Amino acid sequence: MLTTRAMTTYRRIAEALRDEILSGILAAGERLPPERDLCQRFGASRITVREALKILEGERLIRRQQGSGTYVSPRPTRKIPILTTDFFGSINRHAPDLTRRLICQEWRCAEPEAAAVLGLLSSERFLYARRVDFLGGTPVAADEVYLRACFADRLTPADLAELDFLTRWQQTQQIVIAYVTEAIEAVPAEPPMTDLLQVEARSPLLKETDIVFLTGDRPAGVFASFYRHDYFRLTTTVRLPVDGRGEE
Repeated sequence: MLTTRAMTTYRRIAEALRDEILSGILAAGERLPPERDLCQRFGASRITVREALKILEGERLIRRQQGSGTYVSPRPTRKIPILTTDFFGSINRHAPDLTRRLICQEWRCAEPEAAAVLGLLSSERFLYARRVDFLGGTPVAADEVYLRACFADRLTPADLAELDFLTRWQQTQQIVIAYVTEAIEAVPAEPPMTDLLQVEARSPLLKETDIVFLTGDRPAGVFASFYRHDYFRLTTTVRLPVDGRGEE
Protein backbone atom coordinates (compact mmCIF):
# COMPACT_ATOMS: atom_id res chain seq x y z
CA MET A 1 0.00 0.00 0.00
CA LEU A 2 1.27 3.48 -0.89
CA THR A 3 1.87 5.91 1.92
CA THR A 4 0.35 9.41 1.95
CA ARG A 5 3.72 10.87 0.99
CA ALA A 6 4.06 8.41 -1.90
CA MET A 7 0.56 9.27 -3.12
CA THR A 8 1.52 12.94 -3.23
CA THR A 9 4.70 12.08 -5.10
CA TYR A 10 3.12 9.91 -7.78
CA ARG A 11 0.56 12.61 -8.54
CA ARG A 12 3.39 15.14 -8.82
CA ILE A 13 5.27 12.85 -11.21
CA ALA A 14 2.14 12.23 -13.28
CA GLU A 15 1.45 15.96 -13.50
CA ALA A 16 5.01 16.76 -14.60
CA LEU A 17 5.04 14.09 -17.31
CA ARG A 18 1.50 15.03 -18.41
CA ASP A 19 2.54 18.64 -18.88
CA GLU A 20 5.56 17.58 -20.95
CA ILE A 21 3.40 15.35 -23.15
CA LEU A 22 0.63 17.90 -23.74
CA SER A 23 3.13 20.70 -24.40
CA GLY A 24 5.08 18.58 -26.90
CA ILE A 25 8.30 18.37 -24.90
CA LEU A 26 7.71 14.64 -25.04
CA ALA A 27 6.57 14.18 -28.64
CA ALA A 28 3.86 11.85 -29.91
CA GLY A 29 5.28 8.35 -30.24
CA GLU A 30 8.43 9.21 -28.30
CA ARG A 31 9.81 6.63 -25.89
CA LEU A 32 9.81 7.70 -22.25
CA PRO A 33 13.02 7.37 -20.22
CA PRO A 34 13.41 4.00 -18.44
CA GLU A 35 11.82 3.68 -15.02
CA ARG A 36 15.19 3.77 -13.28
CA ASP A 37 15.94 7.14 -14.90
CA LEU A 38 12.54 8.48 -13.84
CA CYS A 39 13.23 7.26 -10.31
CA GLN A 40 16.49 9.22 -10.25
CA ARG A 41 14.92 12.32 -11.79
CA PHE A 42 12.05 12.52 -9.31
CA GLY A 43 13.79 10.98 -6.32
CA ALA A 44 11.10 8.33 -6.04
CA SER A 45 10.85 4.57 -5.73
CA ARG A 46 10.02 2.37 -8.70
CA ILE A 47 6.59 1.50 -7.30
CA THR A 48 5.77 5.23 -7.05
CA VAL A 49 6.92 5.88 -10.62
CA ARG A 50 4.86 2.96 -11.87
CA GLU A 51 1.79 4.32 -10.10
CA ALA A 52 2.29 7.65 -11.88
CA LEU A 53 2.59 5.86 -15.22
CA LYS A 54 -0.64 3.98 -14.51
CA ILE A 55 -2.42 7.33 -14.16
CA LEU A 56 -1.14 8.52 -17.54
CA GLU A 57 -1.97 5.19 -19.14
CA GLY A 58 -5.51 5.46 -17.78
CA GLU A 59 -5.76 8.90 -19.41
CA ARG A 60 -4.49 7.37 -22.69
CA LEU A 61 -1.49 9.65 -22.83
CA ILE A 62 1.00 6.79 -22.88
CA ARG A 63 1.06 3.16 -23.93
CA ARG A 64 3.28 0.35 -22.80
CA GLN A 65 4.90 -2.19 -25.09
CA GLN A 66 6.02 -5.39 -23.42
CA GLY A 67 9.79 -5.74 -23.69
CA SER A 68 10.18 -2.41 -25.49
CA GLY A 69 9.25 0.34 -23.07
CA THR A 70 6.69 3.07 -22.53
CA TYR A 71 5.75 5.47 -25.33
CA VAL A 72 3.74 8.66 -25.72
CA SER A 73 0.48 7.89 -27.52
CA PRO A 74 0.41 8.66 -31.26
CA ARG A 75 -2.24 11.35 -30.71
CA PRO A 76 -1.95 12.29 -27.02
CA THR A 77 -5.13 13.95 -25.76
CA ARG A 78 -5.95 13.82 -22.09
CA LYS A 79 -9.17 11.96 -21.26
CA ILE A 80 -9.98 11.68 -17.56
CA PRO A 81 -11.44 8.21 -16.92
CA ILE A 82 -14.46 8.36 -14.63
CA LEU A 83 -15.30 5.02 -13.07
CA THR A 84 -19.08 5.21 -13.04
CA THR A 85 -19.30 3.66 -9.59
CA ASP A 86 -16.66 5.93 -8.05
CA PHE A 87 -16.66 9.53 -9.30
CA PHE A 88 -14.78 10.94 -6.32
CA GLY A 89 -12.14 8.20 -6.38
CA SER A 90 -11.57 8.75 -10.10
CA ILE A 91 -11.23 12.52 -9.69
CA ASN A 92 -9.01 12.16 -6.64
CA ARG A 93 -6.67 9.99 -8.67
CA HIS A 94 -6.67 11.72 -12.06
CA ALA A 95 -7.76 15.33 -11.43
CA PRO A 96 -7.23 16.31 -7.77
CA ASP A 97 -7.30 20.00 -8.79
CA LEU A 98 -10.91 19.78 -10.01
CA THR A 99 -13.26 22.10 -8.11
CA ARG A 100 -17.05 22.27 -7.83
CA ARG A 101 -19.31 25.32 -7.74
CA LEU A 102 -22.93 25.29 -6.60
CA ILE A 103 -24.89 27.34 -9.12
CA CYS A 104 -28.33 27.16 -7.56
CA GLN A 105 -30.25 25.43 -4.79
CA GLU A 106 -34.01 25.64 -4.33
CA TRP A 107 -37.05 23.77 -3.10
CA ARG A 108 -39.52 22.85 -5.82
CA CYS A 109 -42.90 21.23 -6.01
CA ALA A 110 -42.89 17.78 -7.53
CA GLU A 111 -42.37 17.88 -11.29
CA PRO A 112 -43.88 15.01 -13.32
CA GLU A 113 -40.59 13.42 -14.33
CA ALA A 114 -38.92 13.68 -10.92
CA ALA A 115 -42.13 12.65 -9.20
CA ALA A 116 -42.39 9.50 -11.29
CA VAL A 117 -38.80 8.45 -10.58
CA LEU A 118 -38.77 9.32 -6.89
CA GLY A 119 -42.31 8.20 -6.15
CA LEU A 120 -43.42 11.66 -5.04
CA LEU A 121 -46.94 12.87 -4.59
CA SER A 122 -47.93 16.01 -6.49
CA SER A 123 -48.02 17.92 -3.21
CA GLU A 124 -44.51 16.89 -2.14
CA ARG A 125 -41.42 19.05 -2.50
CA PHE A 126 -37.90 18.10 -3.48
CA LEU A 127 -34.54 19.82 -3.31
CA TYR A 128 -33.14 20.85 -6.68
CA ALA A 129 -29.48 21.82 -7.19
CA ARG A 130 -27.29 22.58 -10.16
CA ARG A 131 -23.51 22.29 -9.94
CA VAL A 132 -20.56 22.86 -12.28
CA ASP A 133 -17.10 21.29 -12.04
CA PHE A 134 -14.03 23.24 -13.17
CA LEU A 135 -10.56 22.13 -14.20
CA GLY A 136 -8.00 24.90 -14.46
CA GLY A 137 -10.80 27.46 -14.71
CA THR A 138 -12.55 25.58 -17.53
CA PRO A 139 -16.04 24.17 -16.92
CA VAL A 140 -15.78 20.47 -17.77
CA ALA A 141 -18.85 18.86 -16.16
CA ALA A 142 -22.20 19.85 -14.70
CA ASP A 143 -25.05 18.08 -13.01
CA GLU A 144 -28.63 18.53 -11.92
CA VAL A 145 -29.64 17.00 -8.60
CA TYR A 146 -33.13 16.05 -7.40
CA LEU A 147 -33.43 14.91 -3.77
CA ARG A 148 -36.51 13.90 -1.80
CA ALA A 149 -37.21 16.49 0.89
CA CYS A 150 -37.18 13.95 3.72
CA PHE A 151 -33.61 12.99 2.76
CA ALA A 152 -32.31 16.51 2.14
CA ASP A 153 -33.66 18.78 4.88
CA ARG A 154 -30.29 19.10 6.67
CA LEU A 155 -28.11 19.78 3.65
CA THR A 156 -26.25 23.09 3.40
CA PRO A 157 -24.76 24.76 0.31
CA ALA A 158 -21.34 23.55 1.46
CA ASP A 159 -22.64 19.98 1.54
CA LEU A 160 -24.03 20.25 -1.98
CA ALA A 161 -20.74 21.66 -3.30
CA GLU A 162 -18.73 18.75 -1.85
CA LEU A 163 -17.05 16.60 -4.52
CA ASP A 164 -17.50 13.48 -2.39
CA PHE A 165 -21.17 14.33 -2.06
CA LEU A 166 -22.52 10.80 -1.57
CA THR A 167 -20.40 10.34 1.55
CA ARG A 168 -21.31 13.79 2.89
CA TRP A 169 -25.00 13.19 2.11
CA GLN A 170 -25.09 9.95 4.08
CA GLN A 171 -23.26 11.50 7.04
CA THR A 172 -25.40 14.65 7.17
CA GLN A 173 -28.77 12.97 6.67
CA GLN A 174 -27.92 9.77 8.57
CA ILE A 175 -28.96 7.58 5.66
CA VAL A 176 -27.44 4.48 4.06
CA ILE A 177 -27.23 4.11 0.29
CA ALA A 178 -28.00 0.55 -0.75
CA TYR A 179 -27.38 0.75 -4.50
CA VAL A 180 -27.35 3.04 -7.53
CA THR A 181 -28.76 2.43 -11.01
CA GLU A 182 -26.96 4.09 -13.91
CA ALA A 183 -27.79 4.95 -17.50
CA ILE A 184 -25.14 6.37 -19.87
CA GLU A 185 -25.79 7.95 -23.25
CA ALA A 186 -24.39 10.46 -25.72
CA VAL A 187 -26.56 13.57 -26.04
CA PRO A 188 -26.32 16.84 -27.98
CA ALA A 189 -25.58 19.93 -25.91
CA GLU A 190 -28.63 22.10 -25.30
CA PRO A 191 -29.36 25.02 -22.96
CA PRO A 192 -28.54 25.43 -20.14
CA MET A 193 -25.58 23.07 -20.61
CA THR A 194 -24.27 25.01 -23.60
CA ASP A 195 -23.79 28.04 -21.35
CA LEU A 196 -22.68 26.16 -18.24
CA LEU A 197 -20.04 24.13 -20.08
CA GLN A 198 -19.17 26.77 -22.68
CA VAL A 199 -19.77 24.45 -25.62
CA GLU A 200 -21.55 24.94 -28.93
CA ALA A 201 -25.14 23.85 -29.38
CA ARG A 202 -25.52 20.24 -30.52
CA SER A 203 -21.91 19.36 -29.66
CA PRO A 204 -21.66 15.91 -28.03
CA LEU A 205 -21.84 15.43 -24.29
CA LEU A 206 -21.68 12.30 -22.17
CA LYS A 207 -24.73 12.03 -19.95
CA GLU A 208 -24.94 9.78 -16.91
CA THR A 209 -28.21 9.46 -15.01
CA ASP A 210 -27.98 7.91 -11.55
CA ILE A 211 -30.90 6.96 -9.32
CA VAL A 212 -29.87 6.44 -5.70
CA PHE A 213 -31.76 3.93 -3.57
CA LEU A 214 -31.66 3.49 0.19
CA THR A 215 -32.30 0.30 2.10
CA GLY A 216 -35.75 -1.07 1.43
CA ASP A 217 -35.53 -0.02 -2.25
CA ARG A 218 -36.49 3.56 -1.40
CA PRO A 219 -35.50 6.03 -4.16
CA ALA A 220 -33.84 9.05 -2.55
CA GLY A 221 -32.35 11.09 -5.37
CA VAL A 222 -31.66 11.49 -9.07
CA PHE A 223 -28.42 12.86 -10.49
CA ALA A 224 -28.19 13.87 -14.16
CA SER A 225 -24.51 14.51 -14.94
CA PHE A 226 -23.15 15.96 -18.19
CA TYR A 227 -19.48 15.56 -19.14
CA ARG A 228 -17.58 17.27 -21.92
CA HIS A 229 -16.46 14.51 -24.25
CA ASP A 230 -13.12 16.23 -24.86
CA TYR A 231 -12.18 15.92 -21.18
CA PHE A 232 -13.75 12.67 -19.97
CA ARG A 233 -14.49 9.09 -20.80
CA LEU A 234 -16.79 6.92 -18.68
CA THR A 235 -15.58 3.46 -17.72
CA THR A 236 -16.97 0.54 -15.81
CA THR A 237 -15.81 -2.85 -14.58
CA VAL A 238 -17.91 -5.96 -15.04
CA ARG A 239 -17.02 -9.00 -12.96
CA LEU A 240 -18.00 -12.23 -14.64
CA PRO A 241 -18.78 -15.39 -12.64
CA VAL A 242 -15.94 -17.84 -12.23
CA ASP A 243 -18.17 -20.84 -12.83
CA GLY A 244 -21.55 -21.51 -14.36
CA ARG A 245 -23.37 -21.10 -11.04
CA GLY A 246 -22.81 -17.33 -10.95
CA GLU A 247 -20.44 -17.52 -7.98
CA GLU A 248 -17.02 -15.91 -7.82
